[in-house]
Amino acid sequence: MTAHERQRREDVTFRWSVATGPPALASLAGVAMHDLFVSAEAIIEAYRVGRPKMRKMFGPAVSISPPSWAPTGYGHVNTLGADLIFPKHSEVAREPIHHTLGDGIEAMRRAQDIDFTKLGMFPFYLDLWEKLKRAFPDEDVPFGGFGVQGPITTAYLLRGDGFFYDVHDEPDLAREYLGLIVDSAARFALLLRQIHNVPDKGGGLVDDVAAMIAPPMWPDMVLPFEEQYFRALTTGPRRAHIEDLRVEHLPYLDELKLDSFDPSVSARLTPALLRDHCNVVFGWRLNAMQVRTLSAEQIAQWVPASVADGASRVHMHIEAVMCNEAGVAKVRAFMKAAEEVAAQ
Repeated sequence: MTAHERQRREDVTFRWSVATGPPALASLAGVAMHDLFVSAEAIIEAYRVGRPKMRKMFGPAVSISPPSWAPTGYGHVNTLGADLIFPKHSEVAREPIHHTLGDGIEAMRRAQDIDFTKLGMFPFYLDLWEKLKRAFPDEDVPFGGFGVQGPITTAYLLRGDGFFYDVHDEPDLAREYLGLIVDSAARFALLLRQIHNVPDKGGGLVDDVAAMIAPPMWPDMVLPFEEQYFRALTTGPRRAHIEDLRVEHLPYLDELKLDSFDPSVSARLTPALLRDHCNVVFGWRLNAMQVRTLSAEQIAQWVPASVADGASRVHMHIEAVMCNEAGVAKVRAFMKAAEEVAAQ
């Protein structure tokens, strides 16, 4: 158990949020997506030009992330040797580097004491961070967007599709591999906390690929390593983001003793299924794909329906495809409906 008293759904105050970040700002500023990952000049332009336009379009209730590069969760694996690939008009990519499970175990053993800050693109992003802090001296510019994934996702990023065979063909070695990955990933996450000089306010886990492990295998191949990760990070609140879980996965969220869960884009779930199959406090996201297909009137109904079915929070993120007249109307319908629920 964690050292604090875990909150119950019935005790949680309803919250809502609308947020956005570098990609949407860049679209408004005419800045290429590719440049947002590597160019201080492009990021500065995106914020100086795109941020006022965003405010004018959507109003002050939208939370705009502080100046930073477009985020990638591949910072940790990059320092372990996985080169980052920056396709034009796309997210960051990478290639697996551990071609056998034995190679991966040996590589992770050798990497247990490495100085992350001197490897991969970490020095580049430390320098980029300094440039952004100089460009925005009156703002709290985070060292963000060079992150770490949870155990199963990290194993997949390093091993590729072979990892899905490993858990069946060589389960003992797969568990050894995952244990080494957790040690490294937790150390990377603690380093990010140290860079920001922030106290332990809880631990967050992002582990989407865990959803690709069949539910009966979770007690053996997922839960021990996510538990190990949380224990290494915090004695406080535990937060998790895992996309695309199935109903059969949901009871395991209680075993992780989560304080909050973000299913984000999870087409096989509904708020009611989450409510009925686990006890975790959870939020529900209106994602950009839904915004494109739902009308403003349907979105206005989506908000109270999600809350009635158990969501303690509703949220949406403004993407580039929403930065138009139709998108503005739909975002405002979301905010108006959320305000009405909050006032009840």
